[in-house]
Amino acid sequence: MSRGHEEYEENVGAYLLGALPELEAEVFEKHLAACASCRHELDELRVASEALPRAVEPVVPPPELKESLMATVWAESEGRQEAKARRRWAPPFLGRLPQLSPAFAAVAAVCVLAIGVAVGIGVSNIGGGGSKTVAALVDHARAPSGSASLHVPSGDGKGALLTVQGLPEPGAGRVYEVWVQRDGMLQPAGALFSVGSGGTGSAGIPGALKGAQAVAVTAERDGGTLKPTQMPVLTVKLS
Repeated sequence: MSRGHEEYEENVGAYLLGALPELEAEVFEKHLAACASCRHELDELRVASEALPRAVEPVVPPPELKESLMATVWAESEGRQEAKARRRWAPPFLGRLPQLSPAFAAVAAVCVLAIGVAVGIGVSNIGGGGSKTVAALVDHARAPSGSASLHVPSGDGKGALLTVQGLPEPGAGRVYEVWVQRDGMLQPAGALFSVGSGGTGSAGIPGALKGAQAVAVTAERDGGTLKPTQMPVLTVKLS
């Protein structure tokens, strides 16, 4: 196939993740309409992305989650009233949800706690206004014994540390690359890592995470890329 097609093929994953700039996405969609191969690959990746939330075992929230979650609900409500700040909750790879009124959000939060299961989100500890450690959603189809957590310092979250266990080797000539999701777009976090014995590894995120929606990890070519070429092997939801 032509080099042009190969470039489009590399963009399939980024298009599905919403990581392509608007103009590139429009060009890709025109190519997609005439390319059966790229449509087939997109359909296969879409199946994987829809199955991803079901690839993690349910997590029972810790006892302190209710108090912290309810405090967050009301604090964010007051913040919107005072500063009229626009905030959107945009979980990675899911459609955007409508804004909830404080009362409805509180009821929804209690319902989630009553169920006792976090679907697609594993919160191991929420440290109120201080630092926090958040468990990752891992694609167990690709990393059956994988697990990961992100420690986010207090303040602007600068210097967060991602630790992983049980991840497979990324492959010859490849490394794991860390991404930060902002406004629905995945951006390079400036962190690359590999894994050692037992699939263990870690990566420090140099930039601040204030305002970030999620942190994700993909396997990319050595040296990293400017946009992801495949679905994340793990995702950490931050807001």
